Amino acid sequence: MTYAEDAERELVQLMFQNRHGAFSRIEKSSKGANIVIKVLDRLGEPTNPKHLADTLNLSTARIAAVLGNLEKRGLISRSMDPNDRRRINVSLTENGKKVAKAEKLEMRNKIIRVFELMGEEDTKKYLELTAKFVKYSQKLTMEGESDQ
Repeated sequence: MTYAEDAERELVQLMFQNRHGAFSRIEKSSKGANIVIKVLDRLGEPTNPKHLADTLNLSTARIAAVLGNLEKRGLISRSMDPNDRRRINVSLTENGKKVAKAEKLEMRNKIIRVFELMGEEDTKKYLELTAKFVKYSQKLTMEGESDQ
């Protein structure tokens, strides 16, 4: 086994071991209501369900179910697009914005706490290596797109 294969196996194992860790509730939200709230908050403006589905790589049926749940909870509202009456726009309500803000703060505080436990030197190393990992991942993505 190569060092890269060993590293991949160790990373997967570490992630599996941490599935009940501090970030597990946030991680589990990646296919549901919380991630939709996060995307709507980041966009900062109304968007349509199709755009949400494409952004999150989810089916339109899944998005419709999530939006129905969020609407019942009073976290989003749906309205007709003023420029195209066939389209529906989705936006966060004030309660939805409060939930988004609270979740952002919770995530931020957990990350800060982890970095405090790691210490300054290890945190700097981690950020440097993560940036390098992302750079190489993007390079592979670009290479894959140019092959098509």
